[in-house]
Amino acid sequence: MGNRSFVISEIAEDLRSEGIAVEIAGSANRVVEHLKNIELADDRSLTFYIGRDPMALDHLKECSVLCLPGVKPENETVTSLFTEDPKLAFYIAAQKFMPEPPPTGVHPTAILHPEARVHLSASIGPFCLIDKCVIGEGTHIQSHVRIGENTRIGKNVQVETGTYVGATGQVWAWDKRGRKWIMPQLGGVVVEDDCFIGSNVSIVRGALQDTILERGCRIAHGSMIGHNCHFGRETFVSNGVAIAGAVTTGKYCFLGSGSRYRPGIRLGDNVTVGVGAVVIESFPDEGAVLAGVPAKIIKRAHLGEKLTGFPVKPNAIR
Repeated sequence: MGNRSFVISEIAEDLRSEGIAVEIAGSANRVVEHLKNIELADDRSLTFYIGRDPMALDHLKECSVLCLPGVKPENETVTSLFTEDPKLAFYIAAQKFMPEPPPTGVHPTAILHPEARVHLSASIGPFCLIDKCVIGEGTHIQSHVRIGENTRIGKNVQVETGTYVGATGQVWAWDKRGRKWIMPQLGGVVVEDDCFIGSNVSIVRGALQDTILERGCRIAHGSMIGHNCHFGRETFVSNGVAIAGAVTTGKYCFLGSGSRYRPGIRLGDNVTVGVGAVVIESFPDEGAVLAGVPAKIIKRAHLGEKLTGFPVKPNAIR
């Protein structure tokens, strides 16, 4: 975060520019130097509180808090920023404290195929191996990443350490003599703009058509994605998910940590899968909420409905 600091009035103006209504109670000139959660908030920090009990803020002093209208701490050294969605406002304000982007260019220890096309504004970290592929504008590839042949990565994508995009899948058939015939993996991987791929992720290239991550998909750490999968835009894959080949999701799906998927499964738009669920059949209906082994529909959710542990998806995302 460096030594950056901001005054509350500046943060409030940024929020208003993003359509977040905010009212300041206390000093608009209070300085914010860092972010903290509500339990550890200290001098010159910014925190947030989503509850309605002002007594939960009694420990605060010399800091600033985003909170619901009227939930004001008694200590006059605390500046309150009243808003209808304190968590969202905090996430937006936190953009000011984002680390500086990595330097553009290719690290000297990285190895690039002569025909790899890497945008000049992209960043390739130490000890990467980049095959014949395309890497777009503003994309950041961290250290020890392998990008396989026939991979196309769009703009502003982040790939974290230890990941392999474009790994070789295994698909085979046996003949009558007991010989195993392995299907060549002839497709590639397409990662559209604004995606995130965490550390130690394996994404297998397609056997015939490409494996595709549509715009805004996010793959958390340690997950495994088989060949020919196709994830709709803004789909989130949590930690340690295992997905067999040819699984397709709609847009805005959320696949819970440790969940498992049989080959060829199809999920509709806005499907939510619970932690550890084992999905062995397709659920094409929009808004299905799945849980259990094997996974079953436990309810149906609508955009804008709050599910425990999941971000609310507003109707505007349609």
